[in-house]
Amino acid sequence: MIGKVFEGSGPNNLYFPVVSEIKENGKPVTSRNLKTKEIRPVMMVLGKPQERFLTCPGRKINSPFQVMESLWILGGRGDVSWISYYLKNIEQFSDGKPEFNAPYGIRMRYYNQHRSVEFVSPYVDQFRNSFEYLNKDPETRHALMSFWNPNFDNRKNVTIDRPCNVTQHFLIRDGKLDLSIFCRSNDVHLGLFNANVVQFSVILEAMAMLLGISVGIQTHFIDSLHYYLDDPITERIFDKAKRAFNAYDHVTPLPFEMSFSEDKSRINSFYSELDDFFIIEKRIRNGNISEETNFFTFNFLNDAAALAKSFYYYKRKNYYLAMDYLSDIKADDIYISALEFIVRKTSEKEIDFVRELLRDRFAFLGEESLIEIENFTLLH
Repeated sequence: MIGKVFEGSGPNNLYFPVVSEIKENGKPVTSRNLKTKEIRPVMMVLGKPQERFLTCPGRKINSPFQVMESLWILGGRGDVSWISYYLKNIEQFSDGKPEFNAPYGIRMRYYNQHRSVEFVSPYVDQFRNSFEYLNKDPETRHALMSFWNPNFDNRKNVTIDRPCNVTQHFLIRDGKLDLSIFCRSNDVHLGLFNANVVQFSVILEAMAMLLGISVGIQTHFIDSLHYYLDDPITERIFDKAKRAFNAYDHVTPLPFEMSFSEDKSRINSFYSELDDFFIIEKRIRNGNISEETNFFTFNFLNDAAALAKSFYYYKRKNYYLAMDYLSDIKADDIYISALEFIVRKTSEKEIDFVRELLRDRFAFLGEESLIEIENFTLLH
């Protein structure tokens, strides 16, 4: 058989099988003087894209970054300073400039705009364009977004930031919205399961919410799926595989919901709330923690605002308050992932506090589920 197909409900069902396939059957490929193991081509189908957060012992997932990066993309942003607040290491891909060469947000919402002044030209909002295609004709095959732009991704433009995911195609079938992502190159650990699965599932669910239909499947078509041989993540996750944990065995994702005003179109209302979120998030990161958490009609933004408050205290190493502010998050999967992220920085003296938080929130699940959630959260 040429190529490989993987199917599952979400990343927690697929991560080990995909990495195992690369480990066992991947071929050695050296790219940019870095040794990798690669399988290709790959088709990965997520049957429940809302189950987006990987909860894997051995993986140090930064879920606050995952949530914020998804909103940064939806908001059409590409500025380094905003997103690097949540993940400092991302600055290494900026070429030392205030804006990335190929930020997905700008490529999606302002296609043809670029950090280089001489290249600025009229832009296309591809997210709006896809919405309008789908809203007018639910059977259309024209709802496509391209992130690769030869004007800025040509060989002469020297940069370390080029889009890995180059094209996305929305399709309504059986009354549900599907999204197919075409990717030229994916690092299985830091690209596919750490970032892309979350980013595109948020984009998919947001579009479905705007259209008023259900989420279908999310499919990744990847020409080169690989991991780097010097990356310790591979061995670390297999070392801890006996303690595998899937949060979605215990909790259910919170569906995206939003109230739309009659005096604005749905997409304009959506964009307006995104703009308001960035205003409030700026106030929070500047210390205005009294900002109203339930300001938005889009429920995902309310959880993101609560996460921003928690992260404010996380940055200041006040882990008690960072964990306490997570209680305003309504989505249980975000809560579990974000709490585990913070707990890695805590000491033995905070363990009882963590257990108290978990029992207050998840006692209704029963003792068996509660113990599994506790074990995952306190593993680090």
